[in-house]
Amino acid sequence: MFRKHKGKFAAGSRGRTPGEQTPPGSQKKKGKAWKKVLLGVLLVLLALIVAIIIFVVTSLNKINRVDPNAETLSKEEWEQMRETDELDPNATYPAVDEDSITFSTTPDGQAIGAEDYIVNILLIGQDRREGEGRARSDSMILVSFNKKSNKITLASFLRDNYVQLPDGYGGDRLNAAYAIGGMEMLDETLEMNFGVNIDANLEVDFSGFSSIIDILGGVEIDLTQAEASHLNSNNGWSLSSGVNRLDGEQALAYSRIRKLDSDFGRTNRQRNVLTSLFEAFKDIDLTQALSLINEIFPLLTTDMSNGEMIGYATDLLPMLSKAELTSVHIPGDDDYYNATIRGMMVLVPDLDACREVLAEALQ
Repeated sequence: MFRKHKGKFAAGSRGRTPGEQTPPGSQKKKGKAWKKVLLGVLLVLLALIVAIIIFVVTSLNKINRVDPNAETLSKEEWEQMRETDELDPNATYPAVDEDSITFSTTPDGQAIGAEDYIVNILLIGQDRREGEGRARSDSMILVSFNKKSNKITLASFLRDNYVQLPDGYGGDRLNAAYAIGGMEMLDETLEMNFGVNIDANLEVDFSGFSSIIDILGGVEIDLTQAEASHLNSNNGWSLSSGVNRLDGEQALAYSRIRKLDSDFGRTNRQRNVLTSLFEAFKDIDLTQALSLINEIFPLLTTDMSNGEMIGYATDLLPMLSKAELTSVHIPGDDDYYNATIRGMMVLVPDLDACREVLAEALQ
């Protein structure tokens, strides 16, 4: 009878009796085989990394870049444009002489949110239709990432803020800065008046905003009865009070509602849409995110380089799933007064109070 020997046939010992030495040549063959396997794995990983890099760079190149040769409107050109662009024929705010307005500029070296652990990206909603050139910025929302406190703050700057424009353009609505000199002048205006540091900009127009919402499958928004009725009566929709999933066209219309209340209500609705988008992104995995990038990037314009975008994405995207999300509007409820200046209805902000609100909100 033959006995079965357990454990006798381990890899590398087949056919040898106990105590038999492994031939030297066999050990060398095993070493070479493992080296080949390891080399194959490394080559596959390298190929995968190269493919991902190519995909990311190709995707990043799809985003629109700010034209470095875009001209800033001259003071004469702006004077001619704003005479017809800014008048409110039914102005009801008290008339105020613009020469009576005193602007409090930001002290040197006191930029808000300039710390290494804070990244401030300005989202600009462009008030432009297809075929039109650069126009006023319809919405300006600062998205501030605080890596130290693990907090994301959405700070809306109301477009009707009456501020001092740089380079001798005088006082005007905040949204005029973008029409005159694009992202660069808008950033300088925000920094000069409100003291906030801007690290980068992302801009989208009405058409792009609507398309992005559709690509993401819509947004969930809790509508009041007044909001639902307003949207239905103007567009023939059948929305109801409570939570609705809005498509791109509906989300855009919701974000632009102003007649129900004021610009404060409008900016609050814009932040609601952004908050809903942030919540949706928490459930998106890497594969989905890479797929969405290809569709969304061509709809955006930025002043960031590829390296900056990769750096910010690597640094900030992990925060979306765990960060506290807060919001604020500038000016605050008690930090301004209404006025009609040169025929336009504006909000004259208390700039010192606004800076205090921002400094606290971004920490």
